[in-house]
Amino acid sequence: MKEIQISILVLSIVGFIFALLLAFLSRKLRVEEDPRVEKVMMSLPGLNCGACGFSGCRPFAEAVVKERSIFSGCLPGGEEVNKNITSLLGLAGHVGGERRVVFCRCGAENKDKKGRCYIGPNTCRISDIIGGNIVCRYGCLGYGDCLEVCPKEAISLKEGRVYVDIERCIGCGKCIEICPRNLFEFVSLNKDLKLYYIACNNKDKAVNVRELCSKGCIACGICVKVDNSPYYLTENLSHIDRVKVNNEKPLEQARIKCPTKCILIQE
Repeated sequence: MKEIQISILVLSIVGFIFALLLAFLSRKLRVEEDPRVEKVMMSLPGLNCGACGFSGCRPFAEAVVKERSIFSGCLPGGEEVNKNITSLLGLAGHVGGERRVVFCRCGAENKDKKGRCYIGPNTCRISDIIGGNIVCRYGCLGYGDCLEVCPKEAISLKEGRVYVDIERCIGCGKCIEICPRNLFEFVSLNKDLKLYYIACNNKDKAVNVRELCSKGCIACGICVKVDNSPYYLTENLSHIDRVKVNNEKPLEQARIKCPTKCILIQE
């Protein structure tokens, strides 16, 4: 009994000494954080979305203070938050430029897609691995994995078709990372122009596309032939050269003439 008491006493003393040593070292080796980091953190929305290019709000705040640069700014916070940060750090100017948003390169609803028998979990990632619920190997599977990761609830799903609310979209890219079929694409938003896009990602020849989806691009080239067209064809699929877009007229002309109506406007 006496030996047990002595052992407990020794362990208690050793533990107490180590506790004192750790407390001393934590004070001695502690790195003082710039108080401005916490002030920047208080200005941020705290979504940890990564749209700024950093892994979260704190790494962004620390880099902003350390480098005295706002980098690409906080996209969810918008101009007001970025102005607050630049004011706090005494930096000249504010974050400007065009906003970056995403669109989905599949505009087909369930009724437009040729389905196939599918038994499995209702997630796009697993469905894609085991064959998918639609015959088109390029199209949207429609289970909404992208909805779950969007921090601003900017993505919705109706009748199997994905919609992106560009007023809410912050361009974080989480939908791009999660989509197994790489349907989401970044685009710089021009506030003076509507956002036109090709809502198809099928690179097969027209005869095959028609069998799979009524809304698929058949690479007919009508969009390319309109006056001052910014459209071009590659891999049996139409694309828009954003550099050539300076007005909506050729975009709208092509949208009206498109036989499968796969040219859409992002609202």
